[in-house]
Amino acid sequence: MTNKILKSIGVQGWVRIILVVAMFVAGFVLYPYLPAMVPTHWGFEGEPNAWSPKVWGAWIIPLMSLAFLIFFPILPKLDPKRENYEHFKKSWGVIQTSLVGFMAYMYAVTMYVTFYPQYNSYVGQAVVFGIGVLFILMGNVMGKVRQNYFVGLRTPWTLSDPEVWQKSQRFAGWMFVLAGLAFIIESIVWIAILPVFIVFMFVMVVLPMAYSYMLSRK
Repeated sequence: MTNKILKSIGVQGWVRIILVVAMFVAGFVLYPYLPAMVPTHWGFEGEPNAWSPKVWGAWIIPLMSLAFLIFFPILPKLDPKRENYEHFKKSWGVIQTSLVGFMAYMYAVTMYVTFYPQYNSYVGQAVVFGIGVLFILMGNVMGKVRQNYFVGLRTPWTLSDPEVWQKSQRFAGWMFVLAGLAFIIESIVWIAILPVFIVFMFVMVVLPMAYSYMLSRK
C-alpha cells in the first residue's frame, strides 16, 4: 500500500514536495534573523514599495505553495472533463512543478534581498527572468493539454470544439515561449521593461484568443 502511494506521487510530485518543505525549513531557520518588516513588493525601478510584518512576509509564499500542493490533485476531480487529464498527465505535472518552482524561486529572491538590501535594484530583473523561464516551461507543454475547464487557453470557441482547442493550445504555447524568451532577454538588457511587458502580455493573451475565434469561424 505504501509503495503504491509513493509510486503514485511520481518524481515530479516529490520534487514539488521537496521544494515546499525546503521553503518551510528555510523560513524556520531564517525567521529569527529577519527584520521586523520584510519587503514584499518592488516597483519597476527595483526599489521596495511595500512591506509586511515578518510573521507574514516569512510564510506567505511557503503557505501559498503548500496550498498549491493540496489543491492541484483536487482540481481534476472538480472538472466536468476530468477524464481528459489522463491524456496530458505528464504536461499537467510539468505545469504544477513549474508553478511551485517559480514560487520557490521568488521566495529565495525575497529572502536574499531582505538580508542584502543593496541588491534591491536587481529584483525586477530577477523576477522578469523567473517569469520568462516559467512561460517557456509552460509554453512547451501547452500543445499537449486536452480540453478541460481549468488549464490552458479556455475560450468559448476552444471549449466548444476539440480541434479548435488543440490548434489554439499549440499557438498559445508558441506565444508563451516567445514571450518567455523576450522576458529573459529583457532581464539582461533591462530597457523599456513596461512597454515590453505590455506588448508580450498582449502576444500571450489577446493573440491566442483571436486565433481561437478565427479558427472557430472557419
